[in-house]
Amino acid sequence: MSEASSWVNPFPAPPGQLTVPSLTTGSRMPLGRRRFEVVGAFCWLAQPLYIAAELLVAAGASATYSLRDNTISDLGSIGCTPALCSPWHPGMNTAFVAFSLLRVAGALLLLPSGRPGRPGRAAVTATVLWLVSGVFSAAIGFVPVDQHPSLHVLVAVPVFVTQPVAVLATALAFKGTHRGLTASGVMVGIGCLVGAGAFLVASAGVSWVGFWERFALWPAYPWLAVVGAVVLASRRVSPAPLEPSVGR
Repeated sequence: MSEASSWVNPFPAPPGQLTVPSLTTGSRMPLGRRRFEVVGAFCWLAQPLYIAAELLVAAGASATYSLRDNTISDLGSIGCTPALCSPWHPGMNTAFVAFSLLRVAGALLLLPSGRPGRPGRAAVTATVLWLVSGVFSAAIGFVPVDQHPSLHVLVAVPVFVTQPVAVLATALAFKGTHRGLTASGVMVGIGCLVGAGAFLVASAGVSWVGFWERFALWPAYPWLAVVGAVVLASRRVSPAPLEPSVGR
């Protein structure tokens, strides 16, 4: 039996309900479900704003702060020392939480549709990984490194594994429907894993720690925005009209 003939629509429409093509798969789904996809796309489209927020907070930090040599976590430190002070730490910690939750929301609203054929394994895996990564990433905002150093490390380290792998799984979830997203996502995911490894090595010293940390994390955010933009563009050019579903 072929994959197409064995497919079970995870979001079937009741008889008589309007259906439209999914933005991520092209398969038909209830109109309300596609609205969720649109919301999810906007959640991911907003991700580059996290980088802007981080740069803004860094601009307000003490002159000794270096994007190359200091960690992102330093920007969320509440206390000030002669070596470092981040007056806008509330903004940084809020950004940790807010953008992490947006990533999770985007995954939950976009990816369960998967690719043609049951919510594919890659889509399910990606959704779980974004959920796990988002929870740990949001937790960083509640445990500043200067207040809870051990707990901060405990919640931060998993992000460097789960987030790049989530990018890879997301890229594979779009295989067959958006090949460009798959190819670019694989490159971004691998690059982030390389950055995570380099960050681990650099953490033993005092130089280039911030650079490699950002190399491990930042590329995922504009790539998610590209995914969101592609999904929204698919909505505008979708050739299939609204059709009532027909009970079988």
